[in-house]
Amino acid sequence: MPENSRLSKDAFLFMAASAGIDVSGEHGEDLFAIVQATLAGLDSLKDIDVTDTEPDMSFAPEGA
Repeated sequence: MPENSRLSKDAFLFMAASAGIDVSGEHGEDLFAIVQATLAGLDSLKDIDVTDTEPDMSFAPEGA
């Protein structure tokens, strides 16, 4: 998503329909609000400077 943009209701409905999620019920508005809040919470990740960080090339879970 471009900076300073919010997820529009139309975009949410389109993505939900594409994913096969029925948002026409009583919880559709709640889900829309949760998705908007989640995306807003991710905005802080944009402030993390990772320019000098190499990506990990493998994943090893704890205890493996």
